[in-house]
Amino acid sequence: MTDGRRTDSTAAGDGASPPAPAPLSTRAREAVLQRIVDRRYAQGARLVEREVAEELGMSRVPVREALRALVTEGLLELLPHSGVRVRRLERADVEHLYEVWEPLTVQASRLAARARAAGDTEGLAALEAALHQAESAAAADEATREVAAHTAFHESMVAMSGNPLLARTMEQLSWQLRLVFGLREEPAHMRAQHAEMYRHIAAGDAEAAAASTLLHVRDSRAVALRSLFGEH
Repeated sequence: MTDGRRTDSTAAGDGASPPAPAPLSTRAREAVLQRIVDRRYAQGARLVEREVAEELGMSRVPVREALRALVTEGLLELLPHSGVRVRRLERADVEHLYEVWEPLTVQASRLAARARAAGDTEGLAALEAALHQAESAAAADEATREVAAHTAFHESMVAMSGNPLLARTMEQLSWQLRLVFGLREEPAHMRAQHAEMYRHIAAGDAEAAAASTLLHVRDSRAVALRSLFGEH
């Protein structure tokens, strides 16, 4: 039980220790992933450990660990006697991703609407902010920023769902989704679909939110296949 007085530790810094910095290998992994997503490292591009280390301003050891991790995750592939390259997405990769993502994100939208009906305002504000960021990026013709805003919209919807198991499961898909979002075209109607999803969530209408999200995901799949593989 506390009497409300500050202890020595809280007096020195409110009792909160600064978060430990991420390991260098983790930072290297995230940096390489971001370069794949924004296409600085194109599909099929060969990555040389020494060159990547120089670009990131790191030693080769954490970069080597990061590249190995990304090979394990399937985003890079080993080349015989010559390092790694960015793995080219196959049609099956996209199909498998959407097969898993569709039911999860539809349920996330349904739960987000229920959270709104129960009084959630913080989650709704995050969704609205992501919509504004996407519109701003599109107006400035900044594709990378627009992709980040679309990703933020979906991540905010998952956070608003309040389901930690769903959030952890979706986290495993995060970089694959960012990669696909970054490679496909972003037509204006995709932003309009996000706005419709937002309206249903804001109204607390769980089934309308789920229905509009299902339409959006299936349209997103069609856009991805058309953008990546020329399918109509």
